[in-house]
Amino acid sequence: MYRNPYIARFKERSKVSPDFYKKTTGLTGLFVNEHPHRTLNVIYCRILKALEQIPPSAAYRKYTEAIVKQRLALVQSEDSIPALEEKIGMGQIEEVIEQAEMELEAARAIIESKAWEPLVEPAPKGQWDWPIA
Repeated sequence: MYRNPYIARFKERSKVSPDFYKKTTGLTGLFVNEHPHRTLNVIYCRILKALEQIPPSAAYRKYTEAIVKQRLALVQSEDSIPALEEKIGMGQIEEVIEQAEMELEAARAIIESKAWEPLVEPAPKGQWDWPIA
């Protein structure tokens, strides 16, 4: 059988410990994370490190940094996973981890494109008008 790199992510993961409070997320392809505090701590610190490369005046940095710092404080202060899920309010903790990973990718893409810099040429007249009439 050949190995498909695109489905490697969905290979069977290690089994959840018998004493862990949940066995499945109930979402296809989203596996239970038994150590979400450690995972989120690492990802949020990476996001904050990446945001340091964006100028402090950039809107993306200001707002993303505020959200990430707030969530990092929650992760560090709340030991109970269900309570943490409720305080964050964005679904299961595994979904929050997925969102954090995507935010890290977004931050890296913004850094690569230098989205905070001015446009190379002036925007055409009416480009920013909404709704389009």
